Amino acid sequence: MKKEKAVKRQKKKEADTVKEKVARMLEIPEEVVSDRPKVTTVGRKEVFIENYRGIIEFTSKIVKINSNYGIITITGKNMRIREITNEDIIITGDIDNIDYVV
Repeated sequence: MKKEKAVKRQKKKEADTVKEKVARMLEIPEEVVSDRPKVTTVGRKEVFIENYRGIIEFTSKIVKINSNYGIITITGKNMRIREITNEDIIITGDIDNIDYVV
């Protein structure tokens, strides 16, 4: 089972490499063709996450977001989801920290 997961991860890395090479050749920004999450912060009040897979946990103090490359944890106070779509999520509040766990 572990061996199968390792093989799948390796194939995914190779596929990402091909996507990235094509993006460079066509001079397309990598984030357009990549499934990597893009995290943008506006001060300490707003976090915009693109390419997320789902919400793992949500409270007024913590938000855990699943992505193709691990878990993004946002901690703070008065956390709210301002906007959410299939591809993007905007979280607002008094943001203290953003962690990435692969």
